[in-house]
Amino acid sequence: MAALGVSLAWLVCHLVAFGIREDMSQLPAGYIAAQVGLPILFGASCLVVALAPGKLGLGIGVGIVGAMAVLGPLSFWLLSLGMPVPHAPDVNPFGFWLGSLLCLDITLAWAAAPLLLLALSLRRAFAAHATGRSALVGAALGLLSGGAINLHCSNVEPWHMAAGHAVPVLIAALLGAFLVVRWTRA
Repeated sequence: MAALGVSLAWLVCHLVAFGIREDMSQLPAGYIAAQVGLPILFGASCLVVALAPGKLGLGIGVGIVGAMAVLGPLSFWLLSLGMPVPHAPDVNPFGFWLGSLLCLDITLAWAAAPLLLLALSLRRAFAAHATGRSALVGAALGLLSGGAINLHCSNVEPWHMAAGHAVPVLIAALLGAFLVVRWTRA
């Protein structure tokens, strides 16, 4: 619980330091719900499923864990591309690639420290489905960071959001599956 608290404080502190986007009052409620609320809610759900003891203390079934680990990053990416643009995108002074890379870096940094902290606190915690549950932890932290970057970045261009905001969610899930699992496997 302490690792989760520190992780949430990490995200909140960075969001306070970077600031909330200026166009927040111009965004439709549905857009905010889809781009901020859903990722945060699904990320929290992913953490609950990854950490749930399940039957015999071995966690939730592999089908649910695997589906959520894939659906979280995929749905975030699809929402990035599929949501109607709420207003004309601003011209990015950095250009598409540099602007997307900047958001990708920020989102990954926001997910990386909590991922490391949770990996250390969950040392040898997963006796079954360790890869899927670790991927789910990565996806959860990626989704929370993705929701946070959508609170900060005012670029509504769909390809920027897919490349700069959604790709880090997938990277966090992959880091969970291939790197964090080394610590969490019982």
